[in-house]
Amino acid sequence: MYVNKLFERSTGRTLLLFQETKRVKGKNRTRTVERIGYLDELEKIYDDPIAHFKEEAKRRSVRQKLTIEAFLDEHHRFDTPYMKGNPESRQVKALGLSLGMLPLSQIYHELEIGYFWDNRRRYTKAQYNHNAIFQALVFGRILFPGSKLSTWRSRQRLLSNMDFTDDDVYRSLPFFASHKTALQKHLHQKVSKLYGRDTSLLYYDVTNYYWETDNEDERRKRGVSKEHRPEPIIQMGLLMDSNDLPISYGLFSGNTNDSLTLSPMMGEVDETLKIQGVIYIADGGVISGDNRVEILVNKGGYIFSNPISKTDSDTKAYILNEKGYVHLKEGEASFKYKERVIPTTVKVTNWATGKKKSVTINERQIVFWGEKYQERARRDRQTAIEKALKYGSSENRHGGNKYFKNTVVNKADGQIIEEKSYIRELDEALLESDEELDGYYLICTNVIGTESDDKPFSKPHRFLPDNLFQLNRPVTSLDIIDMYRGLWRIEESFRITKSFLKTRPIFVRQEESIEAHFLSCFVSLLILRILELKTGRSIELGKMIEDLRNLQVVEETDDVYLLIEPTNIIKAIGDAMDLDLVKVRYTAQELKKLVAKTRR
Repeated sequence: MYVNKLFERSTGRTLLLFQETKRVKGKNRTRTVERIGYLDELEKIYDDPIAHFKEEAKRRSVRQKLTIEAFLDEHHRFDTPYMKGNPESRQVKALGLSLGMLPLSQIYHELEIGYFWDNRRRYTKAQYNHNAIFQALVFGRILFPGSKLSTWRSRQRLLSNMDFTDDDVYRSLPFFASHKTALQKHLHQKVSKLYGRDTSLLYYDVTNYYWETDNEDERRKRGVSKEHRPEPIIQMGLLMDSNDLPISYGLFSGNTNDSLTLSPMMGEVDETLKIQGVIYIADGGVISGDNRVEILVNKGGYIFSNPISKTDSDTKAYILNEKGYVHLKEGEASFKYKERVIPTTVKVTNWATGKKKSVTINERQIVFWGEKYQERARRDRQTAIEKALKYGSSENRHGGNKYFKNTVVNKADGQIIEEKSYIRELDEALLESDEELDGYYLICTNVIGTESDDKPFSKPHRFLPDNLFQLNRPVTSLDIIDMYRGLWRIEESFRITKSFLKTRPIFVRQEESIEAHFLSCFVSLLILRILELKTGRSIELGKMIEDLRNLQVVEETDDVYLLIEPTNIIKAIGDAMDLDLVKVRYTAQELKKLVAKTRR
């Protein structure tokens, strides 16, 4: 604050004013704080009015600075820390600058993704910044998911330099796609170094994503949609480590059988990422004789579930035989398990002729039954039967319809029946047969542990001549079951990509654009999983995403921004990452410093 003298031509008098000048959006703006009075009148009161009011201006400036500092140092307070189950997330209608990008930016720069893109951008003639565009695609996918055009329109909400056109976004997609494998390798190396990568267990699963179109091409094909949609789909296989961190992904045409996707992914793990001696864990849809044998040839381990409905009669008899089961309690529910190691015959493809041949391998089979699983299976079946009873038809044999048989009403004596009439009846025999196996799961594996009479060895695992993968520790049936149960985390990752990251429907059409789309989604998922790891997995990921989206600042006065909707979830994230995310107000300079801090 200072004193300004203003000469009035109309009166011929000099007016004294308290004024202050601030820089707003690159320009100096002056405003009058207070009108002091005319100089000739003030000289009757003060010996030197100008000197007097200059001192007053200094005192006011000091008081104002102290007030502003206290004003700007105010923080939101939370009586209790965040605990899982607290309904903290709220919807925010205002669209301000996203403060939620700061934790994402910190992880993005820890992974040196910007360095990766800048290093490769040097070899192009592009005038735009590939790294800025990729940041916008990744942060936008998490904070305001939508099409590429929608992301570009929202880019100014990010606290970063986003000076590029919508055409630049689309031009950059082939560049991103061409470096997909190299980026995944770079990320694997950085994750291993910074956060620890446990690759002893690799979880694998497949899902699919749809387009809102009827047109098919080489990649987009109609197939078995996980969401029972009729549109063309694309298959995506995802590999994840035992810390829930994504390792790699692969895209396949929509009509590719799930079991045919694992082999290419294992090849990438072995050849590109140089990960060897691992145990692959997958569900029954991925299992095949070819996959089993390929893992054995590469001296690896596997833990697969096997659909009981597709097992032979001897295996079903073993499952239903009560002999050998160990009975436990899981809370109030009953649980039992047993195991055996037997020679198993699998079908393997001769790729030269396309024919199948039988191969015998040693396999450890673990059967477990849970009361909760049984109750859920019967509840789901009853729902399917009720739906089939209401909406089903005699021609449909899928879902609950398979439990209905069609009985011909009029069996004519030697006459051709032009139109048959049916009575739909519940197939009690089939229903009873299926209910008998409710709650049972069969796990097939070649993983074993050490026994008391084994000779000691130094490595964490070894591959035995009988094709068993031995870990250097005891491995019980419950250990194998526990390893397999970790597969639900990859299913959760798919739900995150579909529900929160809005990976589908997919709007781009070109092959390279599709690859770039999934690459940005993969990096978004990895960043979220690392954020979850940094916060000790104490926060539900869905709530974390919602609160990051809601965390915004809006301009309150010149160069001062008001924080909107902080929560104790945001406080926990900020504490974990050493970022001050719950101040009531921020100056423009403080926001710049926060952004710079995430880039160190």
